[in-house]
Amino acid sequence: MEETPFCKYCGSIKTIQIGVWSDGGRKVKSYHCGSCKRRFSISPEERIAAKQTLGAFVGVQSPPEELLDTLFESKEPSPERTTFPQDWPAYNAAQTEEKLLFLEFLEDITSLVPDKRDCKRGRPSSNLREMLFACTTKVYECLSSRRAHSDLEIARRRGYLSKTPHFNTVLKYFNKPELTPILKALIRISALPLAGLEDTIAIDASGLSSAFYSRWFDYRFNQDRRVKDWIKVHIACGVKTNIVTSINVTDGTSSDSPEFPHLLQETTEGFRVESVVADKGYSSRKNLQSAWDMGVVPFIPFKSNSTGKKLSSQAWRKMYHYFRYNNEAFMQAYHCRSNVESTFSMLKRKFDNRLFSRNEQAQVNEALAKVLCHNLVVLVHEAKENKIPIDLNDVAHKLPLLHIK
Repeated sequence: MEETPFCKYCGSIKTIQIGVWSDGGRKVKSYHCGSCKRRFSISPEERIAAKQTLGAFVGVQSPPEELLDTLFESKEPSPERTTFPQDWPAYNAAQTEEKLLFLEFLEDITSLVPDKRDCKRGRPSSNLREMLFACTTKVYECLSSRRAHSDLEIARRRGYLSKTPHFNTVLKYFNKPELTPILKALIRISALPLAGLEDTIAIDASGLSSAFYSRWFDYRFNQDRRVKDWIKVHIACGVKTNIVTSINVTDGTSSDSPEFPHLLQETTEGFRVESVVADKGYSSRKNLQSAWDMGVVPFIPFKSNSTGKKLSSQAWRKMYHYFRYNNEAFMQAYHCRSNVESTFSMLKRKFDNRLFSRNEQAQVNEALAKVLCHNLVVLVHEAKENKIPIDLNDVAHKLPLLHIK
């Protein structure tokens, strides 16, 4: 009769066989310990070899099981993961009241936009502030313009709109190029209430694809293929709250690195930034020196072929030596960069990673509206979970160069 092995973890004899699996032609048996409730596996070949080795060492033909089990000792179990308690009443309030507070914040921030109407013959144009409200609400609901019409009617009854715009009017305003700088400005204003919480900024880019296909001819294979168009969203965000502080939208094939100085410069106008983190795609002497000149420490890893030659960039040489000779501290600071990936994940999971507008200008405005919705949702949760006071009208004066009001 085959002997029941001791547990590899606690040494208990209360083990039972729960299965057999094959590993490269060898049959490995799995066991369950009744004392520590853990599972382990030992192949018969390993146990026979261990008996022969240990027997030759101690001078006996069949060594005792206590000595044999020492060959199967495992490493100490890893420490338990650090958990962060959740304030469930505040979290529940943020989730259940999100849409109500979102509409209030949206009305506050769109009220900063002046009502500029074209003085031309014919039908008068719609109120720009209300159309911004309608377009952003449509993006927040992730619905078509027709299906979002009832939500706009509810907003009208609550006093946010003077009249419910036609669904075609909402789509028409997405095509207006004058909405692009206004949406960018509103995104920057929406981040200001959290300026006191963020001192480290992460920069990265991600693509948003169109829901429609375009065709191109592959000369190599002599056949038609269908591909999706996409645009690239470049953002700077806080690593604690995931609030987007600056944004730019470019063509899907554009490079990431040239956007770094502009994003950081806009962020420093409203935030006191101490450090900025970005991946290797932003590693250049110009980017590091621009951050250094703004009083920001850039934590950007260096490529394998990089050298410490400064070439008119003092920041490059200093950060290069810090990266090479104090790599552990450097990478610990650089680890915050993963939060910008969390920001894109939040944005795409909640507001979809597809753009439903057809032309390029409408896609840019739709992408900016998605980011504005993301910022307002972050404000809702910070107001409920961390008791942060949100007053968008009070912080708007901090950016006088926005030319909104």
